[in-house]
Amino acid sequence: MAKPVIMLAAGGTGGHIFPALSVGEYLLDHGWTPVFVTDKRGRHMIPDDVKTITISAASPFAARFHLRLWRLFRLGLGLLSSAGSIVFRRPKAVIGFGGYPAVPPVIAAYRLGLPVMLHEQNASMGRANRFLAKRVRLLATSWPDTKGIEPANNTPVIITGTPVRAAFHHIGKDGYTPPEKDKPVRILIVGGSLGAKVFGETVPEAISRLPDDLKKRLQLVHQVRAEQMAEVRARYDKNGINAELTSFIHDMSAEMKQAHLVICRAGASSVAELAAAGRPALLVPYPHAMDNHQTANAQVVHDIGGGWLTPEAEMSAGSLAGKIAALIADPARLTIAANNIIQLAKPDAAKDLAEHIISLTKQEHKS
Repeated sequence: MAKPVIMLAAGGTGGHIFPALSVGEYLLDHGWTPVFVTDKRGRHMIPDDVKTITISAASPFAARFHLRLWRLFRLGLGLLSSAGSIVFRRPKAVIGFGGYPAVPPVIAAYRLGLPVMLHEQNASMGRANRFLAKRVRLLATSWPDTKGIEPANNTPVIITGTPVRAAFHHIGKDGYTPPEKDKPVRILIVGGSLGAKVFGETVPEAISRLPDDLKKRLQLVHQVRAEQMAEVRARYDKNGINAELTSFIHDMSAEMKQAHLVICRAGASSVAELAAAGRPALLVPYPHAMDNHQTANAQVVHDIGGGWLTPEAEMSAGSLAGKIAALIADPARLTIAANNIIQLAKPDAAKDLAEHIISLTKQEHKS
């Protein structure tokens, strides 16, 4: 007998895809068939053996009128494709994880009368989820007091946190060990699932300005854009820096486990992984993120004392070098931050989200 289907719709970045994958794993282990819906970007982040539907989608916001029309047309194609997939796959429910590729399947499910819920990863609601919120039966958030929720929608709201893989929570349970005097210092530098150009420019320059005795202790793992790889490698080699460069980190939990300090963006998944693992971080929000949601995420971490908000506009090589040197010289400060950020961890987030969407299917069956 075929297992019942639940459809998971997510935008094409890691911040949307990775939480959806975590929920999908739980559903698969508990007698359900997860089917993912995303765009071409998102499809590359989903394992080949996972059932996935790739649709056309785009943000309708553009400066030029003809681009807006084209993007709306692509969303329309995505809506038709999603409706056809729902009729063919016959899911019991749909859960959206934000991003514009989630809009067509959520709208199609709503119009076809299926139970639908949303999950908002960020501390500030994204535009796609704000648009969809009044059309769903349940809204799950990662943070208390998430900005952008319209009370007039009358949609019930629950707080679940952002799902991350169990491996990150295992790291958190093992605790944090700060760098010891004259011993190696491991720094993990990550620019998000799509990379970050500024991290390949400013960070190597900042590292080159550190005191020589500290540079000798460094062991870096740096995610670098492919087009910057040669330049960054040359800069580190010139300064005798022990650095492993990669365009994509396949096992983030393994690298985070060894890190004394993380320098990264402030996407929802990145923050959730840091919290689960209990790792202190310098958070550099992507300044062009929709509605500046990464700054809101980083502010939550900063306010609890779990990391340091570093606006990109203020991240000069000199200032960053000073921050890194000061933190490495103060292991107690790093330990306090690690203990603080882990308070934001939600180890049952994937289970809670999955159980809520399963509950909606049971309510539908009773009615």
